[in-house]
Amino acid sequence: MSLKTVTYALDFLDKLKSLRNEEVSTSQESFLSNIERRDRRADPITVLARRVENIAASGSGVSSFDLERILGRNDLLPINFLQRGTLAARAICRIWVGDLFGSNGSWGTGFLVSPRLLLTNHHVIESVDMAMRSSAQFGYEMDISGKIHQGKAFNLTPDEAFITDADLDFTLVAVAETSDDGETRLADYGFLRLDPTLHKVEPLEFVTIIQHPDGQPKQIAIRENKVLKIGDNQDALKDNFLWYASDTAPGSSGSPALNDNWQVVAVHHKSVVETRIREGVEEIQLTNGEWVAKEQAENLSEKKIKWIANQGVRTSKILEQVNKIQTQQDGSGSQLVQAFLEDAKGIRIFPGTTPRESVITSTISTPISVGETLSLDERRRPPSSVTRPSRGGSVRPLSYYEGRKGYDPNFLGVTIPLPELTPAALAFGPVAQVEGTQDNILRYTHFSIVMCETRRLAFHTAVNIDGRQWVGLERRDDEWFFDPRISLDMQVGNDFYSNEPGGNFFDRGHLVRRQDPIWGEQNEARIANSDTFHFTNCSPQYFQFNQSQQLWQGLENFILTNTDQDDLLASVFTGPIFQQTDVVHRGVQVPQFFWKVVLVVDRNRKLYSSAYVVSQERFVNNIPFERRPVGEFNNFQVSITNLESRIGLKFSDEVRRADVYAGRSQGRGLRGFSDIEHPRR
Repeated sequence: MSLKTVTYALDFLDKLKSLRNEEVSTSQESFLSNIERRDRRADPITVLARRVENIAASGSGVSSFDLERILGRNDLLPINFLQRGTLAARAICRIWVGDLFGSNGSWGTGFLVSPRLLLTNHHVIESVDMAMRSSAQFGYEMDISGKIHQGKAFNLTPDEAFITDADLDFTLVAVAETSDDGETRLADYGFLRLDPTLHKVEPLEFVTIIQHPDGQPKQIAIRENKVLKIGDNQDALKDNFLWYASDTAPGSSGSPALNDNWQVVAVHHKSVVETRIREGVEEIQLTNGEWVAKEQAENLSEKKIKWIANQGVRTSKILEQVNKIQTQQDGSGSQLVQAFLEDAKGIRIFPGTTPRESVITSTISTPISVGETLSLDERRRPPSSVTRPSRGGSVRPLSYYEGRKGYDPNFLGVTIPLPELTPAALAFGPVAQVEGTQDNILRYTHFSIVMCETRRLAFHTAVNIDGRQWVGLERRDDEWFFDPRISLDMQVGNDFYSNEPGGNFFDRGHLVRRQDPIWGEQNEARIANSDTFHFTNCSPQYFQFNQSQQLWQGLENFILTNTDQDDLLASVFTGPIFQQTDVVHRGVQVPQFFWKVVLVVDRNRKLYSSAYVVSQERFVNNIPFERRPVGEFNNFQVSITNLESRIGLKFSDEVRRADVYAGRSQGRGLRGFSDIEHPRR
């Protein structure tokens, strides 16, 4: 971490210690003194690092102004704050809860936290019966000309999902997919993703409350909304809440409290009044300064009460409780709730969304180019001939892939099956379904690929190499193809790799090397060459990393040219290493590390294997608009078992027994090619 960052962090600590400064009113000071103020949160450097990480993950972008704002030095916000706020507001609705007879009722506020789930307060909707009498109205707001739009009403469907908790004062309930009039889809309003990580906001930062006070058109509290305190380590109940100064009103219950990056940090559930105990009697202060008994204040207009703070239920605590309740249901819990939890944890995100991004504008599919209006069915439909979607890249007909045999597990004379995907790997997403197969393996000429649906990149590739029949084909103008056997939504196309402001930072890095499968008859080799140019076979690789003779390309060339080249037979497995901390760039989580396993046989048909990990972390974390303090990259040769633990794949016993690596368990740092222990005949 740089000296400048450390200085920021130390200044941040001073800010945390100065809650009783001139910016905190006397009333708020009195309120804070009534709750335990010891701060058990992480050290200031860690706090700052986590705050920056949360800002980056939210999707709003990171700049030097963010650090200044966190430290209280600067209140400037990027202009996209307004644009993203408008998008965030779409997911917020007013809730009408009718009485038993339908003639009267009450108003509340709620917001979508998944494509089908609405979050509000328990005291707004306390039961399934109340939910059945309720409706959610989205888009009831004033437009730019001052005209009130009525929006669209949706029924709640608690039979599909309903979780409520009185102590934490929240209710999670399913909403119908279409509006009452059948004209509008709920998916059009997007949702606000809940993030379980801590440090999304800190004391002295600000929150914004979007609400429907008293059932009125949507309004926003954007001024004087400073966070006062988060949690309480001396009181388990108070630890569920955070406190902030903001303008709210009855009917605002269930509103999201959002940080400056539009991440939900809490659900508003009540206001806090100025109180005192006098001669054993609890008293409440009025706006005119008078103190009255609590019982007397309950009969007065709320406008006469002196409100000093607001209290919200922390997002992380709500997610903990939802997860606990869902787990207790032992497999009988709602699938909608399970999908919501898996998305929040980053295990399996909703299709077409970016992990941890806070404001989801739609839940149909991946982002579409401006002006593109293809339906989901149209984007999935295999073309009858080669086409070029506006997302970038060509598509061949399904018939083109007929007869592809893919990777041959018996190629080396020893059966080497594809590696097994363990739960550790599948935590990053399920295997993409491949049309016309039962094993969901994409088979090409001499190689195969297994795709991760969520990350839209390969779990692994496997290729057979026959040096006896290798055909030297020169690389010409590259044309990259989508594979119609899986959804186009699950492939990262040219819309990511090209037309980037400031220059294209990432290459379409081949996982299966172009040179590896081009052997056999001339026509067979040409087809294999073309097959490597599929988006399924590439992963974002920073151009200096991909093209460097000292890094990825250099390692590939060295390993395969330093085996016996006479009648070489080899099989190579390759893939990215997925991590939850991978940086999100243009909607894609870019892998920081790649792995490779090389297998060869000698003249006596004895098998040798070796495994490698190469890093592009230094490059990924230092592109100008996503700068983060990181250490130097490292390239390692590792044992097969060490690699298995890192990537969540399990190779066959034969591969494990054939490992030539004899170094330390954590791997050997490669200073140069001479350090490599590679298979030789």
